[in-house]
This record gives sequence, structure tokens and C-alpha cells, in this order.
Amino acid sequence: MSEFIIRGREIISKIAKEHGSGAVVYVPKNWAGEHVSVVRELDVDVEKLGRSLNREKKIVYSYYVLDIVHRGHLLQMQNAKAAVGNDGISVVGILTEKAVLEKKPKSPVLGFDERMLLAQAIRFNDFVISQDTYSPVSNISFLHPDILMESQSHDEKDIEEAQRIMDAIGGRVITTPYYPLTSSSKIKDAIRRGKNE
Repeated sequence: MSEFIIRGREIISKIAKEHGSGAVVYVPKNWAGEHVSVVRELDVDVEKLGRSLNREKKIVYSYYVLDIVHRGHLLQMQNAKAAVGNDGISVVGILTEKAVLEKKPKSPVLGFDERMLLAQAIRFNDFVISQDTYSPVSNISFLHPDILMESQSHDEKDIEEAQRIMDAIGGRVITTPYYPLTSSSKIKDAIRRGKNE
């Protein structure tokens, strides 16, 4: 049993075990009477997720490098969730290092697993999956979301290609403004210069 504390939250990582018609996770006895949240950690297979999603609910897909989490990311995730409503499903793709290097000269500062954990911790996201290419086309082909969230910061040709796929599956693309004042690149540059901008 591994155990650690994050900002006043005690975390235990365990495997849920079958019990009757459900499953249980045993916690320390001194937790009795305390508020406990159970979080399922997913190493999601995109194809399986696409088959298992509840098609009665609207599904939105958005994707990120998420090397430095900033206001622009949070606004995009919040807008994605708002586009499908609280009952809708927000699936977030986090680009692998290989995917990032298709368009950018350097690897992300944070490792892939850490970026996945950051995305999982953000309340607007229902599922977090890997995206193995810079373009979302492969993931949206499996997921068939109702909505794809794009950013004006993405290449216009890539957005047009994604639009063709979304048209073919009966979905739509919402392109949101780029937030240049809070870009990861500008934040990294400010850190390098030692300035708070």
C-alpha cells in the first residue's frame, strides 16, 4: 500500500477488489466517519473508450500539450465542458512527446505521466487519454465526439482536416480564441528572464 499526502488530502493507491455485485477498496480504520473520495485511475485505450462511452450524452474532445497549465488551458477546458453541459462527457487528449515534436523543436519540460496527472486533476475533464499525433484526427476517428474543440493557435490546415472528419461523423468544430498573453512559451520565456509578466 502506497500512501502520501497532497495539500491536506491523504491518498492511498490500491486495487478495487470484487465484492458481491460491486467492488470495494479497504481504507485504514481511522478513516471511518471521514469524507472519502474514490478516484479511478485510467490507462485508457482510445478505441475501447470510444465503444464504451454513453452515446445518450454529448461528447466533446479537446487536446493539449499541458506543459505549463495556465488560464488559457483552463478556459478551453471549461468551455469544452460547457459546450456539452454538466451531463455531457469531456474527453481530453494529452499529446505524447512524439506528438509534440511533430510541430515543436523541443520536448515538453514535464514528462507525459505528469501532464496526464495534471489533466486528470482538473474538474472539467471526465476522461484523459493520450494523443499520439499532433493532429486529433486519429482520436476523433475512434471517439466520434459531437464536438471537437480547436484553438486559433493551431494550424489552419489541421483544423480543416479535423473539420472534414467531424462533418463525416455528424459532429462540429468549435474554434476558440488563442490566449497569447498566457501562452506556455511566453511563461517559459519570462521564467528564463527572471521576470513576472
